[in-house]
Amino acid sequence: MNLGIPTLMEFSDINELARFCSDHGFGFIEMNMTFPWFQMNAVNPDCLQKLKKQYGIALTIHLHDQVNPFEFSPEMRKGSIENIRFAIKLAEALSINKLTMHLQPGTYSSVNGKKKYLYEHCKDHYLELVLTFRSFVDEMLQGKDVSICIENTSGFLPVQKEAIELMLQSEHFGLTFDIGHNYKAGGGDESFILMHDNKLKHFHIHDCSIKSNHLAFGAGGLDLPRYLKMAEYYGCSAVAEVKESSALLRSKEYLVNHSLW
Repeated sequence: MNLGIPTLMEFSDINELARFCSDHGFGFIEMNMTFPWFQMNAVNPDCLQKLKKQYGIALTIHLHDQVNPFEFSPEMRKGSIENIRFAIKLAEALSINKLTMHLQPGTYSSVNGKKKYLYEHCKDHYLELVLTFRSFVDEMLQGKDVSICIENTSGFLPVQKEAIELMLQSEHFGLTFDIGHNYKAGGGDESFILMHDNKLKHFHIHDCSIKSNHLAFGAGGLDLPRYLKMAEYYGCSAVAEVKESSALLRSKEYLVNHSLW
């Protein structure tokens, strides 16, 4: 299985992160566009291309955590679209074929003690924006083997599932399965994702407990061998999505000890 590492806060120098990735036998880095060193005014595609060759690693992209092309505000939506346009062009320059994207739940009001989400309330408007975004992506990625993969975060809302199914009608959208997020959200996203397993392209794998997420492999209660084998079965890449280099090394040790490395 092709196992990669996330962008780590402790490595503000991408050279150091690439060296760590290569030295410890991981296959790729998932560049998180939230971090300052991957912004439009800071990132250097030529430099990244050289690092790929120098260290024999690949790259994927995680779009900015807060990007939202379905924002009702035209000004804010425009900013998200331009950020995604930049990420797609960067992916093209670096021969990257997967970009992971969060879906924002949007704002809500508490009505009689129950959350009522604005996207659900204004569903027609929301889904129109989803179709517009799908068309934008299809136009940018026409003829290219590149996918924007929707990641589960805090449990897909019904209107988000409708949006995902609209996007998955395009060849340029797929799914990223985050197993820890699924656990923390009650486990309901897994069945929805596996209903669309032909679109499953990428995994975020980390251990998890009732209190904590993004734990090193073996530090929580998830059945990691099951999910690792699932990722391999579907031919997916996977990120060991922990937050420190020491946790990555403990995760590698877990894989070695369980004959999964």
